[in-house]
Amino acid sequence: MKVTSFLADDSSLIGAWAKLAQALAFPGGLPGGETRAPRSGLLARLDRWLRKQEMREREAYLARAQNVFELEERMRRLDRGQRFPYY
Repeated sequence: MKVTSFLADDSSLIGAWAKLAQALAFPGGLPGGETRAPRSGLLARLDRWLRKQEMREREAYLARAQNVFELEERMRRLDRGQRFPYY
């Protein structure tokens, strides 16, 4: 004889509470192997945005080179941290 668990059904309110309790009891993931990616915080998103902006600026700076020799010189300046050597 099959036991029915209509109270812990996923569509019921008690089922939702049971899933919430499982998620809180097992912070590494649900017992069924389900895992959720952690949300990134405000500082992590800001850091990612600033890094993308810096990469865009570097690429634009390198793209303004007129020939391969100037490109190599600009790359050397960036590596050495002297983008504007005359200032």
